[in-house]
Amino acid sequence: MRKFSLLLGALGGAFAGYLFSNKQLRKDLATAKDAESAARLLGKHLQKDGKNLAAQVQDFVESDDVQKNLKKAKKYAEEKFVVARRELMKLVHRAEDAASDAAGQAGAVAQKTAKRAVKHAKHTFRRVETRVRKLV
Repeated sequence: MRKFSLLLGALGGAFAGYLFSNKQLRKDLATAKDAESAARLLGKHLQKDGKNLAAQVQDFVESDDVQKNLKKAKKYAEEKFVVARRELMKLVHRAEDAASDAAGQAGAVAQKTAKRAVKHAKHTFRRVETRVRKLV
């Protein structure tokens, strides 16, 4: 809900700025008969000014300075991507090495535990065997 209120505030501010900067729109809205005609006038002005704004933005984007800076930005982004990929691969290799070391250590621990269990089982078997002999 907080985002909605921020959006409404931003739109209200943008509309107020547009209204303050457009003298003809202020005159037309002052002479509007009702809310419906005011809405039509506002729509007409927004359409006309929107077309002008779109043409200006298109000219700006197609200008040599913007295109040159866009090429620089693409090159910079590619370089940063390569660096980030390299660092990520280093992290992956470190994680693989750590995992293989942990697996090797786990194998050694399991082997020791198995030897201990076999030794303990043999010892227990001997004790039980001795007790059975004594009983028989």
